Amino acid sequence: MSSNFTIKTSLLLGWSLAKRDLKNRYAGSYAGMAWNIGVPLLYSIINVVVFSVLMTGRMGERYGDIPFSLFYFVPFSLWILFSETVVRSTGILREYSYLINKIAFPSWILPLIPLASALLSQAIILALTACLMLYFGISLAGSAYMYVFIWLIALMFTIGVAYAVSALAVYVPDLSQAIPVCVTILFWLTPILYPATLIESHGAFWIRNIIMNYNPFYYLVELSRHAIFGSSLVSWVTLGTMGVISIVVLIVGALIFRKLQPGFADVI
Repeated sequence: MSSNFTIKTSLLLGWSLAKRDLKNRYAGSYAGMAWNIGVPLLYSIINVVVFSVLMTGRMGERYGDIPFSLFYFVPFSLWILFSETVVRSTGILREYSYLINKIAFPSWILPLIPLASALLSQAIILALTACLMLYFGISLAGSAYMYVFIWLIALMFTIGVAYAVSALAVYVPDLSQAIPVCVTILFWLTPILYPATLIESHGAFWIRNIIMNYNPFYYLVELSRHAIFGSSLVSWVTLGTMGVISIVVLIVGALIFRKLQPGFADVI
């Protein structure tokens, strides 16, 4: 980062770019920013309608009393933050290449720009979740405050991956095609639309390992549900472990970005 920019001024500049990015993404369409809200919401509603039928009677004792829409929306609020940010990060540096070529510009703020759009989508999902809880007469569990910690862990994990992906995509353009596919695969390998108990009881050993043991989002998904619904005790050990993993991912992602940053202007 150039000495001409302090962290505070860099973040303020990043926030300004993020707001302009939100306005410009859909500036040429009639619906404008409504696309940013409507697309993920429509996608979510379709999933709820289809899977609420497919999962009838298969939710298990832990989630049997929870409406499927809430079962889905609570963890999806974390997933949409991750997926939107990471997928968009694959091309964010090329999109703002005219700024990278300016010597004094702090390019480290660019991977943070997609967060504004992702946080808006997440806020819509959380607002819908709150409305559904009121509609169904479901109260927050006493452990609901722990969702804040889970959200912070997901945020650090997301930023770390975004830094790594955005930097690597400059040198490996194919990542802009590969990452969305990988994110989609990860979505289906994470028990967001189905309960983990289905995998525990019917999945092969290697499938259980992939979906549960080696998938960090499995833990975030289950922790978020336990925190909001009180469906099980939230393990502080698991929460702490995920916190450490997210910090490591954030540091590694930032180091990768810093290591590759000097060559951005030459490649782009």
